Amino acid sequence: MKKTMLTVVLCGVMILGLTGCGKSTTEVSEAELNKVNNQIIEYFSSENGEYDNLSFNYVDLTNKKVVVGLIDNSKEQQDKFKKLVINSELIEFIKGENLIDYNNQ
Repeated sequence: MKKTMLTVVLCGVMILGLTGCGKSTTEVSEAELNKVNNQIIEYFSSENGEYDNLSFNYVDLTNKKVVVGLIDNSKEQQDKFKKLVINSELIEFIKGENLIDYNNQ
C-alpha cells in the first residue's frame, strides 16, 4: 500500500514538474514592454521619414502588450512597420486615426 501511494505521489509531482501549474513561464516584465515602446519612440524621434502610418503607441500593462495604432492597419503595413521600426511579439496592432496637429498649422 505504501509503495502504491508513494508511486502516485511521485507521478503527480513529475506531472506537475513537467507541465507546470498553469502559470506561464514567459511572463513579460514592464521593463521589456518599455524597452520596445522606447525603441518605437526613438525611431520616430530621429526624424526617419520612411514611415508615416503611425497614429499612436503606448504600453498596456494589463494585457502585457505595446499597442501600436496604424492609420492603415493592413497586414502589409504591419509588416512594413516591423521591417522599418521594430519586430516584436510584444506588439499588438490596432486601427488608428490620422491625428491633426493644430499647433503646426
